[in-house]
Amino acid sequence: MSKIKAIKNMTFYKQKNIIPVAKLEHELNIISDQIKQMNLPKGFLTFVLYVISELFANINEHSQAKKATVFLKISKQLCLINIADNGIGLRKSYLLKQIYAKDDFSAIEFALSGLSTKDFEGRGFGLHSIRKLAQELEGKMIMKTGLARAMIQKNKITFQNLNKRITGVKVDVEVPVKNINFYKIIT
Repeated sequence: MSKIKAIKNMTFYKQKNIIPVAKLEHELNIISDQIKQMNLPKGFLTFVLYVISELFANINEHSQAKKATVFLKISKQLCLINIADNGIGLRKSYLLKQIYAKDDFSAIEFALSGLSTKDFEGRGFGLHSIRKLAQELEGKMIMKTGLARAMIQKNKITFQNLNKRITGVKVDVEVPVKNINFYKIIT
């Protein structure tokens, strides 16, 4: 069962726990219902729900994962979203669709630029859009997969080698809570 606390003073906290991928949609509904009860600034609620639903969809569609890890914390000033899976990772996901990423860094660049593994146009902009939104909110986004880590902050991407290979993909989004024009940014 999901361990979610909605605390007075506009604080939302979801403990880090492991969720079977088959139950992600159910978990999204629980989280969404709780977050919608908060008094979040204009456009920010849409941002939070978009990020969570997009990352859950990516896990379902691309990762071949069995489990996902989710941690959320929203206070008056700051929003933290940490979502990870134990799947095949970005590079292998691209390779299975005959898209050659020479390494994990290239796979992250592909994903952040909007390159989809889907067979039709108009797909692949989820991580690219999350990146744009995090930058617009003056926050940061960190992606880890395989042996690569990328931090996106202030229109800059910094890559770093990881000492230990991680399984799957891990995405962290940390942004200040404030008004945004979600649809203007996203289009």
